[in-house]
Order: sequence, then structure tokens, then C-alpha cells
Amino acid sequence: MINNREKVHSNGAILLGEQVEVDGYYGRQARIITHFHSDHTKGLSYSARKARSIIATTPTIEALEVLNVKLPKEKIIALEYNTPLNLVGEKVSLLYSKHVFGSAQVLVEKDNGDREGYTSDFKLPGTIIMRDLDTLVIDATYGSPDMTRWFKKEIEGILVDFISSLLSYGYPVTIYAYYGKMQEIMEIIRRYGLAVPFIMPRKVYELTKISVRHGLRINDYFDENTEEAFDIIKSNWFIRFLHYNSRGEHIKSTGMYHVYVTGWVFDKPIKEINYDGWRYIVGFSDHADFEDTLYYVEEANPKNLVIDCTRTTVDIAKRFMKEVKKRKPSINIEISPSAPAKVIPEED
Repeated sequence: MINNREKVHSNGAILLGEQVEVDGYYGRQARIITHFHSDHTKGLSYSARKARSIIATTPTIEALEVLNVKLPKEKIIALEYNTPLNLVGEKVSLLYSKHVFGSAQVLVEKDNGDREGYTSDFKLPGTIIMRDLDTLVIDATYGSPDMTRWFKKEIEGILVDFISSLLSYGYPVTIYAYYGKMQEIMEIIRRYGLAVPFIMPRKVYELTKISVRHGLRINDYFDENTEEAFDIIKSNWFIRFLHYNSRGEHIKSTGMYHVYVTGWVFDKPIKEINYDGWRYIVGFSDHADFEDTLYYVEEANPKNLVIDCTRTTVDIAKRFMKEVKKRKPSINIEISPSAPAKVIPEED
């Protein structure tokens, strides 16, 4: 039986119950993938060989295929939200998480009545809070008090107004973001009524189609290599979406605005880069900040809290533990593993 200090393996695997490994490899019977970001699919090739089943939501499975992650079809179990799956001595459920389309939290209920949960990446509002848990493993990427975004409730409107103002000067805009966050931004732009075509590479286009099929409201998006897209590009009235990691590959000094979307901004929602008038950073995240992560713990009120220290730093985890202890002294808290290598999430 794994104690709480060992709930998170140094490679990032979250260990729930006796059968389940989540978002990392440990050699257990069931591997769960909470979402398609690369820091949560590590060791998946090993799990695909060793585990009896690979469990995820349908959107996550479809997205992984677009991202060229190969999984043995005979082992894949597409599990809907709130639908328990029976394993030996326990059952597992996926619960809705607001992070990227298809993302999930994990709940394992043992036959002896113990309940263990893992949030994975999430943000509030929108994520279901797991309550009545014996053990909660929480993502605390932004677990330090100085990692609070004072503008988080207004950021959607700020982002759309800013993009609209850039377009008004007669030049197109390229938005650099991670997969999943891109699609959320597309839906926000449409919800606020900005009717400008979206142009994107084939992979982003395929992921966007999946997100629309599973509920996101996005229209007028085009593969950049189609004749329709060519005509739109000539008009100079469009938004282009590119992966955040390609942000240094497509920049030209004038004629195109470049907007980099990241969660690692806390002091102001928009920053200009190099003050050249063409490049900006916007502080929009798919992760809960410090306040919201703390709120989740206060509302969940588990008997035991385990802070995942493989997707943040030991220092941040210790700060978060200190803040939880101030407000919830009855909760037993562990940092797991106690001293991993410094890790900053690849996708926020």
C-alpha cells in the first residue's frame, strides 16, 4: 500500500488506489490520461505495453491521435464523465475539469470505502470540486501567494478588446498559445461577437474540429493551406493561431501583430515586448492561480492533501502548504515527492 508521501512518483505518475497510475508510468494495471498536454503523457509508451487498459475521455483520445501519440486500440477505454469503471477492488471515475477540451479529474473509490482524487490541471470557476475525500492530490503549479492574477475575472474581455483594437489598424494578428488554450480563446472571441476568420496549420485545424465536435462553439476557421484560406490572407482581415513553441519562427518586424498568451504573467494583463508596437504578451492561463487553488482545497476539505511537486518547484509547494495550514490546520499535508528535480510545466 502506497503512503501519501509516495502518491506522486518522481517521473510525475500519480498513484491512486492499488490499480491506477495517472499521467505517468509506474507499471500498474490501468493508466489514466487526464488530458493531451505533453507533461501529462510522459511514459505513455511504457504504459501502453504494460497496462491492461488506457483510460481517457473521448476528446482526449481523439486529440492524441492527431498529435501522433500511438496507443493500442484494444487497450483504450473511452470513459465518459461521472461513469464509474470497475477495477479489481476499486472503481474509477473521470470528473469534469475546466482546463482544455476533454480534460478530467480522477476519482478512485476503494471497496473499503476510501476515496482518493487527483485534480490534474484545472481552473476555476467551472471545475467540479471533489469533496468527502480521504486523500486529494492537487496540482499547485501556481501555488505561491504572489502568483495571483488580479485581472483574471476581466481577462476574457480585455483579450478580445485588445485583439479587436489591433485588427482595427488594418493588419492581421497571430496568436501563439498551447493546444487546447487556442481553442478556448477561439470560443471566447466568438462569444464576444468578433467575427474575424481564423487561419491555422493543419494540426491545429484538426484539433479545433475535435473541440467543436465535443461542444465548443467555434466557426469560420480554416486550414491555412486551402484556397479559401489563401483568399482570406490576401484580405489582411484574419487571426492566425500558432503553437506557442513556434513563437520565434514566424515573426516579421512589421505588417503582422504577434500576441503571446501565457499564464506566467501576474502584474498586468498586457505587456508590450521591446516596445516596437508589434509584439505583446497577454496573461491568460488555463491553470488556477494561487487564490483559486487554495479555494479548491478549502471547499474540498480532504482528510489528507498531497501537493504534486513534479509540475512545480519544492519552494512553491512549501509556500502553498504553509498557506493551507493557516486556513485548514486539521488537514494532514504532504509534498510528494519531497525533492524532485525542478520542473516547470511545458503547457499552461
